[in-house]
Amino acid sequence: MNRMMKLLLSVGAFAALTPVFFAGCAKEQAPEQKNELSIKTAEADYVSYTLASQVLKDVAEIKMIIPPGSQPHGFEPLPQDIANIEKAEFLFYINDRLEPWAKKLGGEKAFPLERNLPETDPKDPHVWMDFDNIQVMAENMAYYISAQYPDTEKQLLKNILNFHNEITMLKRMYGQMFSACESKDIYHIGHLAFGYTARRYGLNFKPLSGVNADAEPTPKDMAQMIKNIKQNGVKYIFTEETVNPAVAEQISKETGAQILHLYTIEHITKKDFEQKPTYRQLMIKNMESLAKGLNCKA
Repeated sequence: MNRMMKLLLSVGAFAALTPVFFAGCAKEQAPEQKNELSIKTAEADYVSYTLASQVLKDVAEIKMIIPPGSQPHGFEPLPQDIANIEKAEFLFYINDRLEPWAKKLGGEKAFPLERNLPETDPKDPHVWMDFDNIQVMAENMAYYISAQYPDTEKQLLKNILNFHNEITMLKRMYGQMFSACESKDIYHIGHLAFGYTARRYGLNFKPLSGVNADAEPTPKDMAQMIKNIKQNGVKYIFTEETVNPAVAEQISKETGAQILHLYTIEHITKKDFEQKPTYRQLMIKNMESLAKGLNCKA
């Protein structure tokens, strides 16, 4: 084990002991890095981008490749995207299942963040929706940079410590919330992005679509979903901010269930991107929607 990884492991243990002290160090907003920074990175999706905005703060310039409002599933880079990748020293992406184009275009400068994760499912590429996974993904990003630029270790360790503290607080908040929910059933009009969260907290995730957010549900699947919602007296259904709202609105109209929104984080709307919300901010928004939809009392 190299020095940087030993330090990162110690950071994880240290962060668990000192959450209150370092809470003030973490910043909610995550602006792009200053122009004078010499290390240039490209991030394939918003998960990588928002991680980089915190992990690589004051270390590197960052640039998201997939445009806001676009889906990473089936994304095809344009010439300008390829040019941005060529200008960067690092291309960070989630995994080959979600972004098969990244390794092809990035070559040796393409670095997957899905590496040595504690919880993975070969059929589900949305690994960042597990809090333990996102912590390791942040460490992986820091390691890739420090391996080539050892002088960045001090700043990277500071950034990782702040990020670990944020995730530790999220774990506590989610755990307390889901321990006091009237319902465990998530009727979701969208794709399989919340399987990791559901498994972690013992929820019943019932998506209408598949792994790809662009996949259209069949009439049979829609009819079955409507039937289940009516039979179980479901008051709230969930959908995603970036998918076509027509299906959710139709189901809501036929069942009387209200619509709540969840963020998958892999992509966000153009409007949301202007605010550049952090991973923590988006997961808190998810928590608020889930708390209402599942009638959680904590």
